[in-house]
Amino acid sequence: MNKTEYFAMADELAVEAKVRDNLHSCFLTQRERLWRTISHFHLFDLKGKNVLEIGAFYSFTPFVLRKNGNAVTVIEGDDPATLPLKPMYASRGIDVIYADLSVIFGNLDITKRRLPLPDNHFDVIVCWETMEHFNFNPVGFVKEIHRVLKPGGIATLTVPNRAKLEHRIKMIIGRPMGETIESYYVFYAHSGPFFGWHWREYTLKEFVELFSKENFTVESAGCLTYFMNRPQMSFARAAYRFMARALSSIFPSLGTICALVVRK
Repeated sequence: MNKTEYFAMADELAVEAKVRDNLHSCFLTQRERLWRTISHFHLFDLKGKNVLEIGAFYSFTPFVLRKNGNAVTVIEGDDPATLPLKPMYASRGIDVIYADLSVIFGNLDITKRRLPLPDNHFDVIVCWETMEHFNFNPVGFVKEIHRVLKPGGIATLTVPNRAKLEHRIKMIIGRPMGETIESYYVFYAHSGPFFGWHWREYTLKEFVELFSKENFTVESAGCLTYFMNRPQMSFARAAYRFMARALSSIFPSLGTICALVVRK
C-alpha cells in the first residue's frame, strides 16, 4: 500500500464512520507522520501475525494491518469519540477492548495492574503517540507489554521527544514546554476520562532505559522528525520547520519523535 492508497483508504473509512467532517481532522493533521511511522517500522510488509495496537484512535492503522491478513486486537481509551469505529472493527474481524488505562495502572492493588489479555499471545505490539498521555507510573504498562508478547515478539513504540529542538528553545527563553498552568485550571472540573494532555514525554535515552529495565532487547532506537499537516503556515513557522529538519539531520537527538523497536 502506497501513500496515496493509505490516505484514500482512510478517507473512505471516515465516510463510513460518518466522521469525515469532524473527527477525521485528527487523521488529516497527522497523516504524514502516520504514513512515515508505518513505513519506518515496515508495517506495510507485516502479514500473518497476531498484532495488538494500543491507542489507535483515528489513525486507521488497525484496518491496514487487518487488510494485510494479520489478526488484530485494539485497546482503545474509554472515550465516546472512538465509538463510531466500533461496528467497523466488528465487521472486519478486529477485536476491540475499551479500557481506561489510568484506572488499571493506577490501581492501589499492584496485582490488578493487568491488561485483560493472555500471556505470551502477540507477535507484534504497536503503541504510537500514546504513552505521553499516561498520568500514572508507566512501569506497570511496560511489564504488561512484556507479559503479553510472545517470546521473540517485538513492540514498536513512539513518543514525542522531550529534548526536541522546540523544547530546548523554549527552555532557553523561559517558556513552558508542556501543559500550561491555565489549562490545569480550565480542566480542573472536567468529568469523565480525559486523554488530551501530555503528562510525560521522554528523551530517547529515558525511553530506552524504561524498556531495557524490563529485560527487553532494544532492536533499534532513534529520533525522527515529523510535523503536523497544516493547510496554511506562516513564514516564521515554515522557516522554523526548515531549520528543525536541517539541524535534526545533523543532530538526530533534536528530532520530534522517539522511535523504538524492542524484542522480548
